[in-house]
Amino acid sequence: CDSSGTMSVSRCQLFEAGFHSSNLHLKDDTCNGTIQNGRLIFRFDNDDHLCGTVLKSNGTHLIYENGIFNDVDTQRGIISRERDLQLHFSCVYSLTQAVSMNVQINALESLLISVLTCFVMYIKPVEVVDVFYVEVRTEGVDQHQISTVIDSCWATPDTNANNPIHWDLIISECPNPADGTVKLIQNGVSTVARFSFKMFTFTNSDEIYLHCNIHLCLLSSNSCTAVRTASLFKVYNSLGGPSIFVYSLYLGVIECNLFWLFCGNVFIKCNLG
Repeated sequence: CDSSGTMSVSRCQLFEAGFHSSNLHLKDDTCNGTIQNGRLIFRFDNDDHLCGTVLKSNGTHLIYENGIFNDVDTQRGIISRERDLQLHFSCVYSLTQAVSMNVQINALESLLISVLTCFVMYIKPVEVVDVFYVEVRTEGVDQHQISTVIDSCWATPDTNANNPIHWDLIISECPNPADGTVKLIQNGVSTVARFSFKMFTFTNSDEIYLHCNIHLCLLSSNSCTAVRTASLFKVYNSLGGPSIFVYSLYLGVIECNLFWLFCGNVFIKCNLG
């Protein structure tokens, strides 16, 4: 499942079944396959070469659907003995996932953010009074049809996301009203969601770990953004959008699988299963 997909079938098996490779295509009949190592390979791209791919949602998963079909003679008479091929396939994403920031934030005289990438340790000081920016980015999906929605985010003093000692930052897609420093900058409008909060430390602990529950949403459903009070909306507007982000403290990249998690000045690509 990715923004660029391939589907391949055995050329020999197709020939034995009576189907010539030149007569096969995806739902979009302009998307023909190419022969490679004895297989007929079809390629499609969710950005600019959809080839008839349809995106659906069943409430728990996003589903990309397409198929391989053969050309049919539209001038045939009352009966036909031509064989039809309709090979349907689909690609599935789970809508809801949980992700934790695998980066330790240490507090000494000031907070330190550390990232190990390519066996090089980078350390930058972050003062407790500084504002910390978080970005959750989804890759490998159609950015014109899908948005990333942060349901909740919280901090713990260790890697245990279920630690009873925690501090809520986002609750039910809205900033925690008990923490007046949390600002939800962007959520549910694109594949990128962003928020910020003023740095803090836990009592008797010098470490902070962030965790978030997120889900993917079809933009066509018109239900990807939560309804907020006028006062919260006013705060949201006063931020001036993404232009507030400062990337001068960029540290490095850790690569995993599907989602990019950007916390403060650290990009982390996180495997969401």
